[in-house]
Amino acid sequence: MSRLLSVSVPDELLADVEALAQATGKTKSEVVRDALRRHIQHERFTELRRAGRSRAEGLGIGPEDVEGLIDELRAADA
Repeated sequence: MSRLLSVSVPDELLADVEALAQATGKTKSEVVRDALRRHIQHERFTELRRAGRSRAEGLGIGPEDVEGLIDELRAADA
């Protein structure tokens, strides 16, 4: 099911969307939907990284510990 979403954009952004749509053979709607999907994925990934960083800090794990932890996991799997 699709629903209509009306969004206003500056003229130069609309020109970019139209140019990209023409260059890729997509409709403007497809270009905007793709951009929204990527933005949502990016925001979810950013939140996941933030949560992971917070959890690691709570466990006392810092960036300097990562390589050693990976080596330990690889050795355990071998």
